[in-house]
Amino acid sequence: MWREAGKLAVSGDYEGWFAIESELRSRGFPRAKLLFDNDRVREKLDDICKRAREQRADANRT
Repeated sequence: MWREAGKLAVSGDYEGWFAIESELRSRGFPRAKLLFDNDRVREKLDDICKRAREQRADANRT
């Protein structure tokens, strides 16, 4: 589940951990809520999402 969350984060398609949690739950990971019950995990995924979205925006500008 953590690996899947990481893939979603680096895709640049998600704003942050909450959107990823929702996506995982919709994909059949009902325990995703437990994974995100940790501030460090949330911060890490938010950071990955932010960097991925910034890279996508930079690529679209050129």
